[in-house]
Amino acid sequence: MWAAKAWNALRALDSYAQAAREGFNGGFYQHCTSDRPGAVNWPHKQLATVESDTTMNRWGAERIFPVPLEVDSSGRKEMQAHLKLDSKGSTSPRIYFLDDTKGATGQVIVGYVGPHLTNTKTN
Repeated sequence: MWAAKAWNALRALDSYAQAAREGFNGGFYQHCTSDRPGAVNWPHKQLATVESDTTMNRWGAERIFPVPLEVDSSGRKEMQAHLKLDSKGSTSPRIYFLDDTKGATGQVIVGYVGPHLTNTKTN
């Protein structure tokens, strides 16, 4: 079940990146709430664009992932935006990503696919 949801999530991110290359000016949230023909959307209620200050202050290091050097010369970048593949149970998988569609790569960079990272509800 999660594999199918992950595939759909990745398709939505790819659809957004393609739309951005074609001139779409909104962000991923706007992509998901639009009704453009051919767009692959993701349910906007299963999208988080930021983490809480508490989560970032305590567990922000868990949300730093590899990126191309064109994005950051350190090869790593903080990613707060994530897609919720499920919200039940202890796994509650997530996909963390960085929107670089208007940046150096012109891509959406996926940094993490896996179990829910640490936050105030997991400890």
